[in-house]
Amino acid sequence: MFGHLVMGAATTLGDMIVTSVSFLILLVLLRIFAWKPLMNVMKQREDHISSEIDSAENARAEANRLVAEQRKQIDATRDEAATILTNAKDASQREHTTLIQAAHEEVERMKRDAKRSIESQRQEAMDEVKEQVSTLSLQIASKLIEKNLSTEDHNALVDEFIEGLGDQDEVR
Repeated sequence: MFGHLVMGAATTLGDMIVTSVSFLILLVLLRIFAWKPLMNVMKQREDHISSEIDSAENARAEANRLVAEQRKQIDATRDEAATILTNAKDASQREHTTLIQAAHEEVERMKRDAKRSIESQRQEAMDEVKEQVSTLSLQIASKLIEKNLSTEDHNALVDEFIEGLGDQDEVR
């Protein structure tokens, strides 16, 4: 009876050893052929995901940098536009002032020229009147000297002379 147990135990013990050795060999083979490739694939996947995350973070940081740069450029453009607008307004105001001043100067020059022209024409008219009066006086005096006139003759002579003046004006 005990023999059976010993033998059964030996068989069982032998089976256990064979099973244990087979299990260890299976574990070694699984580790070599399944576990390492599986771990390599998992490591590659982890590395790929990590690199994608890093790439996304870098892209986000680059996008933020570009947005900040664009904002700076927009602000600079706004400042430049404001400067250009201010300069244009100032130039326009200066041009307006210059044109107004030039117009005033031209008006003053025209007034001076007109006054000079009027004064010159007035002086010419006065000289002409003086000459006519002088001529008239000489003609009257010469006619008076030639004739001893009565009042009627005197009036007739004055009328004749006035008509002669009208004829002279028409000739001119």
